[in-house]
Amino acid sequence: MNEMKEIKALKTATLPDGSILHVVRERVNDVIKRIEVFAMITHVGKGTPPRSVIMDALASLYGKSREVVVIRNIKSEYGIGLSRVRAHIYDSIEKVKAFEPEYILKRHEKGVKGG
Repeated sequence: MNEMKEIKALKTATLPDGSILHVVRERVNDVIKRIEVFAMITHVGKGTPPRSVIMDALASLYGKSREVVVIRNIKSEYGIGLSRVRAHIYDSIEKVKAFEPEYILKRHEKGVKGG
């Protein structure tokens, strides 16, 4: 049986369903004025958390509004309850609209509305 390795997190948040979000790497992009976040979510025995829940957790961890947190992608590992998340956290909604592609903005709007 495979045991999950211990995750070394910079920041950690517990999601409403008991899953745990671990920020494992972050990069500050001063040119674009955003933080590029790489996270892992452990959700053993549960489904992958919705984008809106992940957005709320990251917004809370970084002291930003959920409108400036953009989930770029979520990749779930089948059968082991582990998902990898890549997100961008901007300084303003204007920066979000200027730098994110249209298809990401459509997903983002759905997440902001709670979908």
